[in-house]
Amino acid sequence: IKFRAPSDSWRTQFAIILSLIDDSDDRIIHSFEQITYLSWKNCYTKFQIYLLYSTRSKHLTTNYSIHIDIYDIKKLTHRGSLLLPILFPFLPVHRLAFIVNIPRTINTENQICAKQSCIHGECVKYANIPEKSFCRCHERWSGRYCNIQHTCMCSFGSLCIGITANNQSICVCPLNKFGPRCLLTDTICQINLENKCQNGGECIAINRHIIFNKEFVCVCPTGYSGKQCQIADSELSLSFNKDIILPQEIFFHLIEVSGNATHKRSTTFRKILVSEDLISSTWSKPFHIVFIELNKTELDKQYYLVMYQKTYIQSKVTKKIINPSDNCPHINELFKEKFNGTFSQWHPIRRIKYYHLPCQNQSLNLSCFYDTDQFCLCYQFGQKRLANCFNFNHSMKFDCQGQSECDHGQCFEDDPECPTRSICMCDLCYFGQRCHLTTDGYGLSLDVILGYQISPHVSINHQPLIIKISLALTIIFIITGLINGILSLITFMNKTLWQVGCGLYLLTSSTTTLFITIMFGLKIFILLLSHMAIISNRSFLSGQCYSFDYILR
Repeated sequence: IKFRAPSDSWRTQFAIILSLIDDSDDRIIHSFEQITYLSWKNCYTKFQIYLLYSTRSKHLTTNYSIHIDIYDIKKLTHRGSLLLPILFPFLPVHRLAFIVNIPRTINTENQICAKQSCIHGECVKYANIPEKSFCRCHERWSGRYCNIQHTCMCSFGSLCIGITANNQSICVCPLNKFGPRCLLTDTICQINLENKCQNGGECIAINRHIIFNKEFVCVCPTGYSGKQCQIADSELSLSFNKDIILPQEIFFHLIEVSGNATHKRSTTFRKILVSEDLISSTWSKPFHIVFIELNKTELDKQYYLVMYQKTYIQSKVTKKIINPSDNCPHINELFKEKFNGTFSQWHPIRRIKYYHLPCQNQSLNLSCFYDTDQFCLCYQFGQKRLANCFNFNHSMKFDCQGQSECDHGQCFEDDPECPTRSICMCDLCYFGQRCHLTTDGYGLSLDVILGYQISPHVSINHQPLIIKISLALTIIFIITGLINGILSLITFMNKTLWQVGCGLYLLTSSTTTLFITIMFGLKIFILLLSHMAIISNRSFLSGQCYSFDYILR
């Protein structure tokens, strides 16, 4: 079995419990296996698991299934459950192969149902089969309807999620605890701290069921990578010639060359702010070729070559001025006059043999060009300049392999096979970390003004200067407003002033001003924490958006 985590959970460590259950009222768990999954470490892993029937031979009239529970280890919360049916129950042995998608965080709110009579539990829908549900029992209860009481042997602070046919408790351990009953302490992340994660990386123990030869993995902050977060990301700093007109966003295409293997392509983007002269982007993965894409319209694409390196250099800082001479034209522009515009209609095999000619034309001084399916670089081979082409999809769909969490936009990831980070590029009139907020029908709001400036997963000390200034001004305004509101309230609480109508008006105005000042402060801090990814509860963010914005307007 292989698991795939959505883009909002690549940094989350899960406890996954696979159980062999039957459809009786007792809902007997015949056997189970528990694994620890972290996408950074296990995205390629195929787990080999054996689940055995508790009786020999099994009951031919009983239906069996594989039930999967997924828990967030750090929060000890239930992420979701899946049901995998076992077909042909008359067979004595079953060999099953599955690819399981871990449910997204925002989907957990829609898993609760109410059609079953769960006595000591709650009804939960299966993530992969929403029309089916089961009773997720409270601690010390089991059975189809959570009506069978049992003794739990799990340690304090852990979760007891069930009991097997031989009365073994099924425990989900918190961080730094392991063992069948979560009684053992894992100290791998506490000892020898100087040899562990660097630059603010988070140490997470893996293989928690193995007592000896324990391992750990570092979840690195933005800007660092490596086994111990010791490698700073490579940086690209670009400035543009004044003759190049920049659109609202710029795409970075990074190509990793792997000998005779297929080139690995990754794409990211940067929003271009008003009056921004220097555009920087960081990248943690190896790359050898970098070129950028500027889209004026969907049909008008322009490519510019940034760099080409035969050997990847870690943590390299590349600064370059992009000039019109770095432009990569379409092949039709190069042969338009020679073949009277019919060159693009030729068969690709007949057409490609002419691709060396533009590189050998010294008057063109080309470094690259492209066609509908390929991207080509001009390089020096002996005394000649030749073209080296590789396949390139110009209309690739960016949806994080179907696991996108971007509501109204495209999802970009840093690796097509084993991603560790993702970012959303929002459509017009949408913004926010997940493109879930819209400006349609509204005027300017704080989210629109400051939202794009706040960097997610970055501390306040490393936020842009405009955010620090805005926060400082907000604190000054709030303190001044609170002092003014409280003093005004004390002044106009005098009943003597109420004898005149303006006294009541001033009292009401002071109360309203004090209330709005408090709401404004809360709105600013919630905006900051949500875009920094500290607050991620979808219901809370949606509620404050409707309530706070309405009150402040």
